Amino acid sequence: MSCSWGLLLLFYLGTQDFRGTSNALYLQNTTEPGFPKNASTNDPEVKKATRFAVYAYNNKSNDCFLFKELEIEKAMIQVVKGIKYMLKTKIGRTVCQKKESYDLDECEFQQEKPLKQTFTCYFEVWVIPWLHNASVPVLLCQ
Repeated sequence: MSCSWGLLLLFYLGTQDFRGTSNALYLQNTTEPGFPKNASTNDPEVKKATRFAVYAYNNKSNDCFLFKELEIEKAMIQVVKGIKYMLKTKIGRTVCQKKESYDLDECEFQQEKPLKQTFTCYFEVWVIPWLHNASVPVLLCQ
């Protein structure tokens, strides 16, 4: 009986280290699956996800002109049944019209005041590579 109490006491004392502030710091600094982490705005996969989100914006927008990314201000990645990209991006109106097919890389930004327009957007892009699936569940621009 005293042996089981001793084990219970060791277990209780062993769990005390994980209930203090050190556990909270561990949870904030971990990069395990499920925890968002900062990503480089120059990462090719981040740029690819941003371009995918901009295409989604262009498909939903009623504007006559296409938009493309001016700058990726902040990027975060979260591993959740695939990869979720959380992107804060500035986009700008280009001279390319929607009614024609263009490569966005070849589209210049509008320079004239009445047509020049920019937005700051928050995109979430969810990529599931093994299913060859990508979607933009969150698309907010202002």
